[in-house]
Amino acid sequence: MRGAVSLVPTIVGSALRKRRLRWREITQMIRLEALHRVLRRMKSRHRIILLDEGPVFGISWLDLAFAKRGAEPPTRWRRRVLQRWARVLDSVILLDAGDDLLAARIRTRSKTHRMRNRSNRTIRHFAAGFRSAFESVIDELCTAGRLVVSEIRTDDTLPHTAARLKGALARSRHGQ
Repeated sequence: MRGAVSLVPTIVGSALRKRRLRWREITQMIRLEALHRVLRRMKSRHRIILLDEGPVFGISWLDLAFAKRGAEPPTRWRRRVLQRWARVLDSVILLDAGDDLLAARIRTRSKTHRMRNRSNRTIRHFAAGFRSAFESVIDELCTAGRLVVSEIRTDDTLPHTAARLKGALARSRHGQ
């Protein structure tokens, strides 16, 4: 609720400038605000907190959603969110795989995905967009704060991927 209330000026300001935010964008923004509050509280009690769809994904998703409709995220809101997250994040571990493997994973996962029935070319374009957005957001987070960034390929077996992840956690500031 606090996240929603804190976004009221951004939502109203966007509407007044005729850059109305869409409901999916607003919910993603609220989610980022709420996740930040929860993580900030949890951080003092836990050495390691892993986020799957955390701020890098959320901000990247918003960047892509706005770009798709020829708009930009609210500038002040985005700057504030990046600065807040840069203060609370210690590290980012980016997991990635080759396009063919990603396409196969999208098609065979139990949870539906909007790209499931698309061509390999379309999925490759989709993945490239997210990779580019992730890179931009991570660069901005690094500029705003001290962040350890690791990139792990997941093309190999699960034990090899797990070993790489464990190594990346060991190298992060608070991981072991």
